Amino acid sequence: MTAPGALRKGLFIFVAASLSLCACRRHAASLEDCHAVLERLVDLELSESGYRDPVLRTRWQQDLGRRFAPDLERCRGLTVRHDLRACLASARTPEEVTHRCLE
Repeated sequence: MTAPGALRKGLFIFVAASLSLCACRRHAASLEDCHAVLERLVDLELSESGYRDPVLRTRWQQDLGRRFAPDLERCRGLTVRHDLRACLASARTPEEVTHRCLE
């Protein structure tokens, strides 16, 4: 399954974009912001891969949450858009999350 690779790429872009951009209309990412990004990326990746079973989705989210815990800790405090949550909610693909919501 490609979900872990795509998630790692998304988190890397998230960290890189957050470090490189410091503009108004941004705030320091909370741990909840970082979890929201990870959860949305997992959700979109699983949907694209055809996983519709809610039990399996929950299991993958928990597994990937543990796997990416160090990335989540590094994410906290980086600058993110003020409208990050709204952008994540409207994103339809993982690429949209990384290219629109995290830049």
